[in-house]
Amino acid sequence: MKNPDEPWKQWIPGILNSEQINQLCNAGLIIGEGSLGNAIGESSIDLSLSNIAYKMTEGSVKPSSSGRYDFFLGKDKLAEKLKKDTDGTFTLKSKETYIFKLREHLDLRLAEGHIYGQATAKSSVGRVDVLARLIVDGMDTYESFHPDGLKAAKGDMFLEITPITFSVKVREGICLSQLRFCYGAFERIEIKSEQMFKTVLGHEAKDGSLTVNLENTNIGGLDVSAFCATTPKDPNDTIPLWKAENELKPDPCKYWKFIKGKNQRLKIEQNKFYILRSKEKISVPAGIALYCRASDETIGEMRIHYAGFVHPLFGLRRNDNKIGTPLIFEVRGHQVDVSLSDGEKLANLQFYRMSKDYSEKKSECPYKIQKLELPRYCGEHNDCPTKITGKSESSYENQDLKLSAFFKDWPRELKEKNDGSVELR
Repeated sequence: MKNPDEPWKQWIPGILNSEQINQLCNAGLIIGEGSLGNAIGESSIDLSLSNIAYKMTEGSVKPSSSGRYDFFLGKDKLAEKLKKDTDGTFTLKSKETYIFKLREHLDLRLAEGHIYGQATAKSSVGRVDVLARLIVDGMDTYESFHPDGLKAAKGDMFLEITPITFSVKVREGICLSQLRFCYGAFERIEIKSEQMFKTVLGHEAKDGSLTVNLENTNIGGLDVSAFCATTPKDPNDTIPLWKAENELKPDPCKYWKFIKGKNQRLKIEQNKFYILRSKEKISVPAGIALYCRASDETIGEMRIHYAGFVHPLFGLRRNDNKIGTPLIFEVRGHQVDVSLSDGEKLANLQFYRMSKDYSEKKSECPYKIQKLELPRYCGEHNDCPTKITGKSESSYENQDLKLSAFFKDWPRELKEKNDGSVELR
């Protein structure tokens, strides 16, 4: 007889899909506040901030396997409790480090099931030049957990947040990080196959590397191959890290300059932050999940921020019916300027087998069965009990060169100033 508290006994090793993550939640192995259904994506679960927050007065404190992380948070010389603003949000100043306890908790029985975890900041967060790194009790590294570390701790999780260019606003309940689960060790389900590289990246691919595209694209009537962040003139200016209605979002013209590629090269200036895109257009089968990381910790004198998840079916659900979507690079110059060339290698993809193919199949809403004029699927009206197996398509599915979804869309008609900044025409 199957034990619902040990669902892994029916699985094969691999990355867990939305249905399997939901099984872990139903078994009480992942615990959160309220229903976790809406937080579950194709191959990960979003993690949400609590209202327990600290400013790290001496800077970042690396996680340790010797005890619980809140030991450091209780030390006056290392951390101080962060108070809410009058509107109930928290202001996080640029170049300062903060710790938030997360609302989700991992049950230690996950260790018995040989479940491993890998985390990354959500794409929208990295594109605002904010570092967000998961800390799991019992682990001495960021962004992961393994069974031995988990079973020696309490299952609490924290998020270390460091805004760099912009000061930001956060609030309880928003999701800045996502956690991927694997039945078995990640390195044992990695796929290294030239045929798979070609399937995902195109027939010219010979490995899993990604290169930069410096060809100009047209936005608002102007040519641009990269966006460069600008420091706001007002030191009290903040970017809210949640997706509001478009008219309530910050104006991108206030925070970003357009950079044109010249002779297939682009200058990366020291201490500046850039958004670029890959030449390769990714299309991911239902049985594969990808992890993108910089090809080296530093490449010359640039730091590549991008380390993120690419979920099953990414690039296969475009509105224009085209196949493949480029990935976004987040690049910061270091001590010296660098001349970046078109087609230069910037990142590597790691290919992982899914434990079970991701499926977009949704249960039919009982209201539809009764022929009532209501939306078809759960999540579109409040009292429908029907469950969805995973999130709908990514907001970046149709992206080319694209900013974070925290900003407004670019105006349709722009004019450029001498310094590269743009404004409504």
